[in-house]
Amino acid sequence: MKEDRQYVTALARGMAVLRCFSVERNELGTSEIARLTGLPQPTVWRLCYTLSKLGYLVPGQEKERLRIGPGIWAIQSSGTRTRLVDLALEGMQSLAKTYQVAVSLAEPDGTAMMIVQRAQAHTLLSLNLAVGSSLPIEKSALGAAYWCALPTPQRQVLQAALQRQRPAAWLEHQAYLAQCLRQYQRLGYVLNLRHFHPEVNAIGVPVIASGNTRIMVLNCGGAGSSVTPALLRGPIADAMKALALRISGWMSDGAV
Repeated sequence: MKEDRQYVTALARGMAVLRCFSVERNELGTSEIARLTGLPQPTVWRLCYTLSKLGYLVPGQEKERLRIGPGIWAIQSSGTRTRLVDLALEGMQSLAKTYQVAVSLAEPDGTAMMIVQRAQAHTLLSLNLAVGSSLPIEKSALGAAYWCALPTPQRQVLQAALQRQRPAAWLEHQAYLAQCLRQYQRLGYVLNLRHFHPEVNAIGVPVIASGNTRIMVLNCGGAGSSVTPALLRGPIADAMKALALRISGWMSDGAV
């Protein structure tokens, strides 16, 4: 990138810092950010200072740690609220209310899935997820459903990226994804039974535009005590597939 005079290195580094934060890494220290980005510690300090001044990072609950601030949510709430996610919301809210679950719509963001729309019933068990939250592809129902819907060459490229990024746990993740692929090929959805979270069961259904030009994913989940595998495989799976088909039609019609 050094030969590209249009490329702004400082901006790219700032974005790399922000991408370090996820659901599993919601608070980070500068030494952790330096390790994740490969940037020198003094550079990370300056970037974090600037991002904090702009409201994109704020102090975490622990001393000398940072978390995503309101500046990011302001960008996401305006930038991701396309006509498509607005159209999807009514059906998601209906499903969430009917089955007392949380429903998310997400799209890929590197080796993660970013939530772009979410509807949630008021239940005792509630994960700290919102529009803008990112979940790992290799561990979540959202990610597994996306993985399964990819054409084989693209899936192989993604596998190589995931394996490079998280080699220590790759054998476990690979087994889960292989199981999901077999399930998806038979049923058109994937289940995540207490794999992402020990108390949560979830289902993931791909939303595929005509010609595979775009793939998003619908996810529905809740407390394993009430959102049982039988419920997920039965009426919830049927409702999720129907909603995915509707959203797919809007995607193909150009409701970006």
